[in-house]
Amino acid sequence: MSQPSVRTTHGTVIGVRNGPTEYFLGIPYAAAPIGELRWKAPQPTPDWTGVHQATQFGPACLQPRAPRAPESCLVDRPMSEDCLTLNIWRPAQREDGPLPVMVWFHGGAFRLGGTSLEQYDGSSLAGHGVIVVTVNYRLGIFGVFPHPALSEPSANFGLLDQIAALGWVQRNIAAFGGDPDNVTAFGESAGGASVAYLMAAPAARGLFAKAIIQSGALDLPEVSRNAVAEQMAAAMEGLPQASAAELRSVPAAMLLQIPLPRTATMPYIDGVVVPMKMTESFRQGAFARVPMLIGTNSFEAGFFGPAWYGTVPQKMGELWEQARTLTDGYGADNDELRAAQIGTDRFATMNTRTIARAAAGHQVPVFRYYFCYVSAAQRGTLPGAIHTAEIPYVFGTLSGDTQDNPEDLSVSRQMQSRWIALARNSSPSPPGTLTWPRYSRERETILCIAHAGEQLISEPRPALLDLLEQHGSFQMN
Repeated sequence: MSQPSVRTTHGTVIGVRNGPTEYFLGIPYAAAPIGELRWKAPQPTPDWTGVHQATQFGPACLQPRAPRAPESCLVDRPMSEDCLTLNIWRPAQREDGPLPVMVWFHGGAFRLGGTSLEQYDGSSLAGHGVIVVTVNYRLGIFGVFPHPALSEPSANFGLLDQIAALGWVQRNIAAFGGDPDNVTAFGESAGGASVAYLMAAPAARGLFAKAIIQSGALDLPEVSRNAVAEQMAAAMEGLPQASAAELRSVPAAMLLQIPLPRTATMPYIDGVVVPMKMTESFRQGAFARVPMLIGTNSFEAGFFGPAWYGTVPQKMGELWEQARTLTDGYGADNDELRAAQIGTDRFATMNTRTIARAAAGHQVPVFRYYFCYVSAAQRGTLPGAIHTAEIPYVFGTLSGDTQDNPEDLSVSRQMQSRWIALARNSSPSPPGTLTWPRYSRERETILCIAHAGEQLISEPRPALLDLLEQHGSFQMN
């Protein structure tokens, strides 16, 4: 395999040519956030002499063992506090003129994940004439830490990392053959929420031109800095009075053992990166007015399991009896699956509709999808598509029984063509496909992706979503 090289603003990187694509892995986009730079905004990466061998993924951010796949495999892969790297895939044979760029932010509840997961391999997408970038960013206690001893204007370090990565892309992607004026930010779950936060972040304005939000976690607690600091102080017995220097000297492995609530390391309102609640930013029009593709999966709850969605009746209280009449439990007339459907809508569908309606109300081109497709191998065992199910279809990284199934391959090709069409032309309707109309509150048309093919549908359960919006005080995150 030949080794392509590119000169970046910090030095030359050497990548790998693999068939029709070339890739460059583990490129540092900011200085290592360790030592004095722990819990500081990302700083420019130092220049290097000679060449940087960009042939292996950089380590994922240090994190606990994930309870389930795909992130659970990361425990056997390199992890480090020094994790601010990105990866680039591009076609080996490039057209005249710069290519569209797609920058991916992974999910994992802002606590887990990394770009080395096989499902995020950008080779297939890049083979269709785009440049794909995937980004590692700080997670957990390393990604959010508004401790009273720190004087940083914002302690949303993971989001600051993402902004730094987008800035690096602006300065360097032309050298790889990409168009810095045609960057699409896309992500799933916490990565989807990240895209929405970036749309609302003043510091990210102008760094990307389109957005794709897949199953975004769009209704996080978003508490104040003081509230998060209090949570952290309560969990960090013996450390609350420590100085900034003392905190930065605590071994990373020890920090990882602190029993912080999950919500303590999710983005909080800092008035800088997160000026206000995300939904309020969209309602007020205080966000980047870029074309947006946004959607959810039909059985999101299936990823989290019965222990998660089985709590829905208890969390809803008296509202449960009314809500259960507004869903059919995926046609099974079964209360367990009714709870799963309500949990899915409370976690994902309701909040996606809120953001889509708000953006469309400000004349932003919005295209909404509903992914219902279940692979032929799993059909009959799952009532719908679980959280994360769409990712390998978007990336073209099908595996197991799906990688050789013609129907699965066809769905993947269709989704890739639509995602790339948005990135290339601001419209997800490539020639020869069903026209995907813009979404609006008056005409809530959604593209449904199911095993029967693509079709345009209306909101599947509007009465349930309305009820949840009116009384949706219970959290499913």
